[in-house]
Amino acid sequence: MSQATKSHTTNVVNFKPAPVAPALSAEQAQTLWELCALAAYHPSGFTHTRKMTAVTRFIADTAGPDAVAACLASADIRERAYVTRKR
Repeated sequence: MSQATKSHTTNVVNFKPAPVAPALSAEQAQTLWELCALAAYHPSGFTHTRKMTAVTRFIADTAGPDAVAACLASADIRERAYVTRKR
């Protein structure tokens, strides 16, 4: 009769975080794109690192230059209306 031997394994797994692509609604995606376009191209934008700027421009550029121009024009109108209301 042979004797069974038990093999001890550690079952250690080296987990690395997987890249995450958020599932956004159409409205959320549009809002995120608009934020990226404004952050990347609005003349009075925000302070970003070079890496942050590259990422926001990459996302904003997916819609093309006409869409970026339309977004900036729309934001300008919205900002002027906001400033006028606050007076």
